[in-house]
This record gives sequence, structure tokens and C-alpha cells, in this order.
Amino acid sequence: MDQTSSIPPKILVEAMDKWLDAQREAVDLMVSAPQPGHPVDWAEGYRWITRIAALAQEYVIEYADPLRPKIFYSQGPTRKLMVDNPDVNYYFVHLDEHETYRLTGERGEAPAIGLTVGTDVLKNVSSGRTGTLVQNQIDDFEIDANGHFEIIVSKEEHEGNWIALPEGAAQIAVRETFRDRSLEAPARFDIERVGADLPPQDITPEIASERIRLAARYMLFIANMCIQMWKGFSKSVNVITGGAGKDNVESQDELRSHSASDMAYMGGNWKLEPGQALRVTIHPAKGGAPYWGIVLVSPWMESYEYRQRHVCTNNGLAEVNADGSWTLVIAAEDPGVPNWLDTGGRAEGYALIRWVLPTSLPPSPTCELITL
Repeated sequence: MDQTSSIPPKILVEAMDKWLDAQREAVDLMVSAPQPGHPVDWAEGYRWITRIAALAQEYVIEYADPLRPKIFYSQGPTRKLMVDNPDVNYYFVHLDEHETYRLTGERGEAPAIGLTVGTDVLKNVSSGRTGTLVQNQIDDFEIDANGHFEIIVSKEEHEGNWIALPEGAAQIAVRETFRDRSLEAPARFDIERVGADLPPQDITPEIASERIRLAARYMLFIANMCIQMWKGFSKSVNVITGGAGKDNVESQDELRSHSASDMAYMGGNWKLEPGQALRVTIHPAKGGAPYWGIVLVSPWMESYEYRQRHVCTNNGLAEVNADGSWTLVIAAEDPGVPNWLDTGGRAEGYALIRWVLPTSLPPSPTCELITL
């Protein structure tokens, strides 16, 4: 039977209208959002809309099939999501909690590789729980002498390396954290579904329309959440505070519950007058931690342009004080001291510090406005 037609299916037309409307609505949200108003912030805001669209295309349209999983590089210098960390390689894969998967690869040399099993932020969970469900580090598992690993991911328990898929599990997010990318080789990841081969799956009007509608929802969800994050952060100025990632998970907040539960997060807005800088002293965690990193962030919850400016550093790169602390200076101009974080002329922004696997909750950093 001939199914060809010169008229597109109605469900596709309606879905595309939703997608285009979402982009226009996201622009309106950005334009009306409170923000410092620096020309770079405005330019990055408009670019941010295009980046959210690109993220939606990959997360929700191209790599959305859990029966034919693809673990993909989800963030980088040109695609950033909700306070990205320049020291991290981010990977992501959609899963079905009723299926069994084999995750394989090579360990690489990064100090930490977190594997976070979580719920889908756009879909309701029957159990009512949202966010991170299982948190592992790659070094929790057996890795052979050549750095190769194989991990079964499933609802049913397996002998050997196994990651559980609890009720509501729909994804794995990977955070591969580096101290010095020039010295540490990256990991490699592959994933496959275990079971009988499946027939090819063409993208039908029904599949395409559902994913395009979901992409529209994703775009507006991300835009709204980032704008709300900036509003919340702006209540605390020139002070950096925070807490354990596990507390974020237990909060069951729609967004914060997707934190890595084995990390600590500390953040705050900074605001400078001409000739001022913010001096930030990071104190070591009792018992130590393999990594901390700080990054300057725009009102759109994107890291500043780290390919051209020094806008981030970590415990492997920053010059350390004699007492084991680290002193950083956030400033628009080079203050002539170590550990300068360059605002690029902007007088207001956000800074986030991440601690990976701290033995104890680190103390809040000391912040002090200084005159250059």
C-alpha cells in the first residue's frame, strides 16, 4: 500500500510549531531575566538560546532510544549545561530500567570518574522519587591491569561489577574530573544493550513528533531553571557557601536532586566596583580530597570562556599557600598575584566550587573585597 503523501502528517506540523514556539518563549525569558547587563552577558544570552536548542537536539531527539543506547559526550566548550565544570568530561546515556546493559571501556588517568544513575527530569517517576538514585565511582569496580573494565547495569543483581537500576532509573551521567588535562589521559566508554538483536527502528512521525515536543519542554525547562538559579544565587553577594551533594539529593528539589551525592558544592555571586577584587581563600578539607575546582559563571549558568581566559582553576593547578590553603583573586584586571581569575571586564557574576570525594565536608572559603 502506497503511504506517500505531499502533505506532512499533522502531528509533525504541530510538534514543530511547539518547538519553534519554545525557542521564541526561551528568548523572551532570557530578555526579561534579571542580569548584570554587560554587553558580553547579552551576547552570551542570545548564544545560550542556540546552545540549549543544540543540547535538546542531542539529549532528547538524537540519543533518546534506551533500546539502542549511545553514550555521548554531552558538554564541552560550546555546549554547556547548568554550571558546567571545564575540568570535567561529561557523558550521558538514556536507559530503560527493565533492560540489561554492558558498560565497557578504559579507565584513563583522571583522578575521579563518577557514575550517576538518575531519573529523567522531564518524565514523572511512579515511585515519586526524583534525581540521583545510585552514585558510584569507577574505582569502586574491578579494573584489569591494562585499565579495561566491564560493568553490568541492570535491575537484577549480577556477580562481579554491577550497577543497580532502581525503579525510575532512566539515565547514567558520567563526570570525568581532571586536575591537569595535559598530563592525564581521558577514559573511553561504550555501552550496549544485552539481549536479542532488535530490528531496525526508523524514525516514524509518531516517534519524531513525541521527541520534538519533548525537546520543546526540555528547552523551556533548562531556560527557566537557569534563570531561577541566578535569581536565587544573587541573594548572597561576595560570600561563597554550600554543602554536601547528598543533601541536595535528599532535598528532592526538581533540579538540585540530580547532584552527585559524593561531591560538595559551594557557590555565591560576586559583585565588584571599579578597582576592586574579591580575594577567596579555599581551606583544605579535613582528611583531604582528590579534587576541588572553582569556575566563574555567567547569568545563564555557563562557565566563562575558558579557552581564551583564565576563569577556572583547581587544587592541581593553583599555587598553594604555606599553610595548605589556596588564595585566589577574582578581578577584571591582572592584580599581579598568583591564581588570578579573569572576569573579562565584567563586574558581576557567579562562582562555584566543587569538591570531589572529600573525606569530610570542607569549610566554606573566606571571601574579602580588596582594593587593587
